[in-house]
Amino acid sequence: MQDAPCFLGVDLGGTQLRMAAVDREGRLLTEVASAPTGRDFGPVDLQSGLRALADRLRPALNGRPVSALGFGTAGVVGEGLPLTQSENLPLLNNVDVASLVRGVAACPVRLENDARCFTLAEARYGAGRGAQDVCGITLGTGVGCGVMTGGRLHRGHNFQAGEVWRIPVRGRYLEHFLSGAGVVRSYQEAGGAPSPGLDAAEVVARARAGDAAAVEAWRTFAQDLTFLCETIVCLLDPAVIVIGGSLSQAGDLYRPHLEARMASHPTTRIADCELGTAAGVIGAAALNID
Repeated sequence: MQDAPCFLGVDLGGTQLRMAAVDREGRLLTEVASAPTGRDFGPVDLQSGLRALADRLRPALNGRPVSALGFGTAGVVGEGLPLTQSENLPLLNNVDVASLVRGVAACPVRLENDARCFTLAEARYGAGRGAQDVCGITLGTGVGCGVMTGGRLHRGHNFQAGEVWRIPVRGRYLEHFLSGAGVVRSYQEAGGAPSPGLDAAEVVARARAGDAAAVEAWRTFAQDLTFLCETIVCLLDPAVIVIGGSLSQAGDLYRPHLEARMASHPTTRIADCELGTAAGVIGAAALNID
């Protein structure tokens, strides 16, 4: 219906700011508009970026009213609290992001951790549809995790449930290994040839071309991802673990190792995300749906 309200979803990550509008069933009504972010992305950039993306989406809405905006971001967020532990957006650390967003939004705003938004989207509309106990793992610039129990997002006493990036592993945090930079680091440690601008996407290409060091890097990645999945199963016993994020596109390189190990946990299904890069914005919008 032309005059039925819609819901805006925003996904703020370490490399991109995304926005889209969805209907009550979680269906996209617009494109997923995006703008680059990065470590020098600050408060002024956030507000100007939100305005610019909203302007790009407005013609597609054709006057359709916006009921509310949901905003997902990396880091720890709580109502009335500043953003913390946003390692990939350091200029927004300890900033009252909620006030910034409300300063440019002409509708009610709800904030949430981006991995929880991803989990909400996939649990309602994607690979975890129908399950009440779902965990979502996001693999990209960093590693995140959202937890849903009994059909409700679990945030924890200090809003830090799912902050798996800082699980200690081999004297480091898990994110040191289970991230884009971690894949590059593992590749070089396995004897891979360095090159200017080497990133995880290039390590994917080299592994698919048979580069032994690249194949080894993804084997190591699979071991660390399996460790995380087994930890989640032991603690939470979810029906489904949904895996998404940019690095999930390399599933052909790590999935066989993961599935072989997770066969010992047959009651938890490991699923690839179904909503792709739109999951974050759909989940953010869904914060305000029902």
